[in-house]
Amino acid sequence: MLTVTKDVVLPATVTGSWPRPRWFQDSMWGRPLDSCMMDPRYREGFTDAMSVVVNDQTRAGLDLVNHGDLHCDNDMAGRSWHHYPLQRWKGLEGDYLQSDETRSPWLRYAPGTLLNEIYTGWRWPRVTGKVEHYPLDYPKIWRIVQQRASAPVKFGTCCSQVMGLFLDLYTEKYTDHRQVIWDMAEAMNKELLALRDAGSRSRSRRCTSGRTHTGPRATR
Repeated sequence: MLTVTKDVVLPATVTGSWPRPRWFQDSMWGRPLDSCMMDPRYREGFTDAMSVVVNDQTRAGLDLVNHGDLHCDNDMAGRSWHHYPLQRWKGLEGDYLQSDETRSPWLRYAPGTLLNEIYTGWRWPRVTGKVEHYPLDYPKIWRIVQQRASAPVKFGTCCSQVMGLFLDLYTEKYTDHRQVIWDMAEAMNKELLALRDAGSRSRSRRCTSGRTHTGPRATR
């Protein structure tokens, strides 16, 4: 018998990235948002694309809208979803093909399959020092979207458990990947707290299970 949600209207929303308009062809490629926004072409394309994302969701009648991940680069098979933080945090360096000794389970797909082509085609930074927070500009991106929306804007990002699957260690500062994942969680938590302080009250993170968790607090 329905009791918990009886007479409760649950907010409608969507998860995941939004289709990028073909006319928005520029990417950030590791640059700070402020640097990108100094380019009039990028600024116009980025803000117009955000307006399109918000308008689509508003017309659909959603109670919570999202930012569509349009800050992520127009990269191969969505790599930037994971790569955006890794390009900016300290302790990570370069884009390399994973070594033969990589522990990543994602490379176990049979050669010739689509997933093997994607995961072997992606390039990832190496861990060369202690992973530490450096601004990801999430609060600024959220403000750009929220000023275009009448509904609350939900902000999503990748969690450290997923990003840690792809990283190889090239430093003596870590003896196992568990501490890398913890330090990335600490770094992401700082960014989410900054997002909260900017006014966002709805955040989500995608975990290894594929589920999306939402809530009013920044989490590890």
